Formats: sequence, structure tokens, C-alpha cells
Amino acid sequence: MIKPFKNAYEAIKKLLASFKKDNKTPEELAKQEEEIRAAEEAAKAAEERLRAAEERARKAEEAAKAAEERAKAAASKKKGGKKAPSAPAMSSKDMEEQQKYDEEVKKRAERAAKRAAEDAKEESGKKNVDPVTGEDLELNPLPEEAVYLQKYLKIATTSDDILVAMNSIQKHPDMPKNIVVLGRNGFGTVKVGEDFARSFYATGLVKSDKIAKIKARQLNKIGLEKLEGLKGGCLIIENAGLVTPAKLVEVIKNSEPDVNDYVVMLTGEIDSLAGFFEDNQEIVDHFIYLIDIHKVRERGMISIARGYFKEKGLKADKPVIEKLKNSLKMIETGNIDRFVELLDGIIEKCNARGGNEVSVEDFE
Repeated sequence: MIKPFKNAYEAIKKLLASFKKDNKTPEELAKQEEEIRAAEEAAKAAEERLRAAEERARKAEEAAKAAEERAKAAASKKKGGKKAPSAPAMSSKDMEEQQKYDEEVKKRAERAAKRAAEDAKEESGKKNVDPVTGEDLELNPLPEEAVYLQKYLKIATTSDDILVAMNSIQKHPDMPKNIVVLGRNGFGTVKVGEDFARSFYATGLVKSDKIAKIKARQLNKIGLEKLEGLKGGCLIIENAGLVTPAKLVEVIKNSEPDVNDYVVMLTGEIDSLAGFFEDNQEIVDHFIYLIDIHKVRERGMISIARGYFKEKGLKADKPVIEKLKNSLKMIETGNIDRFVELLDGIIEKCNARGGNEVSVEDFE
């Protein structure tokens, strides 16, 4: 097997180094996220104000044309000896103030649009590297069949990781497809692994739709004959930093294409996985792809919810989203598994009443 350019462990080390360099507390990160959201909302509001100003300008232009037509009609009637009614008009002072207001709104909207364009340009200028070759990787959109992963694409860092992984795996089908899903607490991201497994099968990257989920401590105790029925599918190991090195080496050998040919997905917390890989270098190159979802907070969770409802063919209005935000207070930060379980219960009630739009009633 060729030596990969980089692997999940190297990506984890880079993340750890960035944390030390930019050691922000959870409160600071939350504040930063709130500031980003406020800036986006301000830009959106400015855009709406610009549209409103343009609409007012259009109506003013139409009113001016109508007034001109009335003036012409009045002049024509005056020639015929009839007195024409006077057309209502704004005072010059009112018109001047309205013009100044519209110009200021337009300037602010243009500045907001310019900032957004600069941010987009900066983002598009970032290079995505193929983990296998080290070369620049052109990111194609997710295949339509990978619908289960779409809901994560609104989360900035996670989106890039998913697109890099899917594009690289499709480009290098003979390389290991094993994935590391970096969660916040070492648990709560099995659902992400499941969505990768389903997308792998839907896009033909694996031969079977079989998925096995197991906790690391449980895996340590079983014999691998239990996994014989998994051939061609995917194995998801939860809290993988606790699996014994010997057992994972055994699993890797068992998952080889010429044995049982299944994909291994590790889910866990950054420190435990970093320590595990550091102590077990022999398995490092079997895990090339890292999906970083450990920084997901309220905003990211709500994005996942919106995408999940869409995935199920449902809509959700603002009161539902506000209700979900309140529900998140009872769930560990970043615990996607518990959150999706909550969403499944809501969706079940929505389907039971035959609706196509989620209601706050579905929370009861």
C-alpha cells in the first residue's frame, strides 16, 4: 500500500496545535459564534432594506410618471376650457429626506455586500488538499445519492471535511475508506458514522448496506467471528479511544478487502483519539480521513435539524426552530445522536397526523 500524504492523526495533531495557539474558552467560542451570526443577520437586514429602498424608488418613479401623465391630461383639458384636478405630490423637503434615506440604505447594503463578497472570495481561495496525494483537490458537490450527508454541509469545517473525504475516496477507490469522526465528548456522533455508511452504500463505495455499531469497551470483549455477517458493510466504533490496540489491529486485518471487506469508522473525542494514535503508529495509515464535528454548537445543531427535516420531506417554521433551541438546553453540547433521537420523535408525531410541516404540537 502506498504511503498516504497525510492521515487523520496528522489532522488531529494540527487541530490540537491550533487550540494551543488560539486557546479560547467555550464561552469565548460561543461569543464568537454569536458575533458571526449577528453579522450575517445584519447583512441580511441590510439587503432587505436595499430591496425596500429599490421598491420605494420604483413606486416613486411610477408615481412621477403618473403625475406627468395627469399633468399632460390637465393641460389638454385646460385648452378645452375645463379645470383639471391638481395631482398630489410630496413636498420638496420630504422628497429630499426620502432620497437621503434611500441613498444611505443603499450605501450600507453595498458595504455589507462587499464584505460578504470579500469573505466568499477568501473562502474560495483556500486550497483543499487530497489526503492521499498531497495535491490540490477539486471539490465536486456531493453525489445526489449521498443525501444523508447534506444536512452537515451548513457546518463550515465539517462541510469541507466531508467534501474532501467523499471526493478523495471516489478518486482513490483502492485506498482505505476508513474514517475518524471527531466528536466533542467521545460519544454522540454515531449518527454521523451511520450517515456516511448509508451514503457509501448509496454511491456504490461499499457493497452492503449492513451497519454494525459497537462501543469500544464492548468490542474489546468479543471475538471477531461476531462480525462475519458484516462483509462489505461498515463498522462504527463509539468512543474509539478506549479500544485496545491489539483489538483494533485485529479489526483492521479482519476488514481488509481480501478478508471481510468492510469500512471501519472511529468516533471519539480529540484528546483520547490523539493519544491512541500516538501510542499506536502501526494503525495510523489505515485512517486517512478526519471529519471534525466536535466544535458544533447551537447554530450547527439547528442547521442539522433543518437539513434533517428536509431530508424527510418536511418543513419547519420559526416557532419550531425556537422550540428546538430550548430543547438543546437539555442535551449535551454536540450530542448529535440524542438530538436526532429527539427529531425522530417529533417527525413521527408529524407523520401520524398526516402533516408535511412540523408543528410545535409535535413536541408534546
